[in-house]
Amino acid sequence: MPQAANPGQSNNFLERLVQVEHGEWPRLAIAFSYFFFLLGGYFMLRPLRGAVAANNSEILHWLYTGTFAAMLLIVPVFGFLVSRFRRGQFIPAIYLFFISHLVLFAVFFEGDATPSWLQRTFYIWLSVFNLFVVSVFWSFMADIFRPGQAQRLFGFIMAGGSVGAIIAPSITKSIVPAWGATGVMITASFSLLLATLLAILLGRFARKDRENKPTEVIGGSVWEGAARVFRSEYLLYACLLMLLHNLTSTFLFNGLAVLVSEHITGFDERTRFFSHVDQAVQILAFLFQFLITARLVRYLGMPKTLVLIPTVLAGGFIILGSSMGLVLFAAVQVAQRSLNYGMLGPTKEMLFTVVDRETKYKSKNFIDTAVYRGSDVTASWIFKGLTSAGLSIAQIAWVYVPVMGLWAFGAWRLGQIYTRMKAKAVA
Repeated sequence: MPQAANPGQSNNFLERLVQVEHGEWPRLAIAFSYFFFLLGGYFMLRPLRGAVAANNSEILHWLYTGTFAAMLLIVPVFGFLVSRFRRGQFIPAIYLFFISHLVLFAVFFEGDATPSWLQRTFYIWLSVFNLFVVSVFWSFMADIFRPGQAQRLFGFIMAGGSVGAIIAPSITKSIVPAWGATGVMITASFSLLLATLLAILLGRFARKDRENKPTEVIGGSVWEGAARVFRSEYLLYACLLMLLHNLTSTFLFNGLAVLVSEHITGFDERTRFFSHVDQAVQILAFLFQFLITARLVRYLGMPKTLVLIPTVLAGGFIILGSSMGLVLFAAVQVAQRSLNYGMLGPTKEMLFTVVDRETKYKSKNFIDTAVYRGSDVTASWIFKGLTSAGLSIAQIAWVYVPVMGLWAFGAWRLGQIYTRMKAKAVA
């Protein structure tokens, strides 16, 4: 890859705004579009997941457990694919695998008339699908962009996903009245198919940079990704960051599902409510990704940028502990998810640009799937335990405030280690 110049030297307003150099545009445009269709397809489906969660709010902790079990089964399969096949082979195969499943769900889904077991299977499937395909996407990005480029461009690439996610809920809301969940799933399948074609195109573009040499098979053990996590202080801090974030996000997701089940009735009405929430999240996340995050990392550095997120959320949890209601709770969840997609997401993906390829694919996927869903399970059972003990949602919010302090400490240490590793990678 050609060495990028200082983005401040460009006289082009758009290039200064996006912080991109002339030679980076083709790959950046494809990556932006790829993530647009990938997240667009997922966010067409996400309101269906929210409606299923509201329909099954009393057993969400079991759905999280089922998702975690499914992740544990699929991680070694992914490790096998990465070890035996080139990037250009296993990435499209994974997407086509999930698209074929989605088409099957579309055939059998019937809104409120859908059997409970099928709704719950869809919930688990979509939870696995989301983390898995997005993790593969960002492993791919970390593989083809250098650390300096990632710091400038990952926010913009993630903004492509946010644009898709902003548009997607409107598509879902327009399809549901006439075509129901089946129409949403078929439309999402086409979006994901376009993402797959763009993944293939981007792989060919990256191959040209290597003078048409095929990507090397990563090789190694199927379990090497997990083993590396437990041998690395850096990766362990990344796991801690994910655990503490998920303790927060799972409480907000479960709490909102409970409040929606109490205040809103009907599968379609709940789907439309979650569509509104998702749309608000993605508009705010887009502003962070496009205009704010890369500049914060540049001017504040990674440690301070990572610490900002739990600091802001601590204020939100104090507000929830003092006052409670569906709209206020939804607003705090919107803030949490906006910061997740807009700031934590891009910075988290930057963290993996300073490690080797096996870590980028295997360890990153293990963290993004098994560790992520494992922390979800932990968080959901904690929520269930606290509510079973008689605590109200407002009281539980106070319990989570100290979690923000631990999160801030872990974020600071992770940012410091990243800064040292980036300096060595650039040197």
